[in-house]
Amino acid sequence: MPEPQPPQPLTESELSARFHHLAVSGTAPAPTSGAQVRSRAVRRRRNRRAVLATTAVAAAALGVATVVTSGVLDSPAKPAAPPATSVSHTPRPAPSPAPVRRMTVDLNSKLLVVGGDTYGIDGPVALCPIGETAVTVTAKYPTLTMPGPAGVGETSATRRWAVTFTDRDHHERLLLWALDRSEGLNSIGHDTNSGSIALGPDTGKEVYDVIGPGTRVELKGWQAANAQPDSVCSDRRPITGTGTG
Repeated sequence: MPEPQPPQPLTESELSARFHHLAVSGTAPAPTSGAQVRSRAVRRRRNRRAVLATTAVAAAALGVATVVTSGVLDSPAKPAAPPATSVSHTPRPAPSPAPVRRMTVDLNSKLLVVGGDTYGIDGPVALCPIGETAVTVTAKYPTLTMPGPAGVGETSATRRWAVTFTDRDHHERLLLWALDRSEGLNSIGHDTNSGSIALGPDTGKEVYDVIGPGTRVELKGWQAANAQPDSVCSDRRPITGTGTG
């Protein structure tokens, strides 16, 4: 049996004839020549490369968009965190300090103790005692005008940093005040006032600031049993005004 012969390559004219036959039967386009066949093959390769290049460009653009959106390379976009809620820090006014609740006055040693501090005082003269051993502060006035002694025509007196109390007869009366240096009243430690307690020009305001209505005052030391009339003890007269300042 003779050996089969390998197929012989087709010539350009034979290849063209076969493509023409396929084109007529509707199976493939009908190239007119071998050159056209090669040209179409080249165009197909170019189109394939163009498609691949377009796909690569699109993929690269998608990667850049992902980075821009998320801010992190190769990480998916994450929703932005909501802004922190602002908190108001409006400062509140500091509350006024509560007044000291207790104060002690020693009429014998001429000392006043309040809030841990001790002050020298001028006490009332023996014939014009305060007449109480424990009183409660009723009010205080930066400036208080006191009436003059009754029946003698004396003008009124001004008391600075005045503190008052209500006595057992329900009268508001002067308890303590600050001496005025301009009037020469700067001697502390003597009984020189008529029915009230006086502090120095520089310390009266300090005591005035730390006490207030409701402060309980204990009065120690000797006091006369009976007082002289208002014509002598002017600071014992009831207070009817509201003060000034």
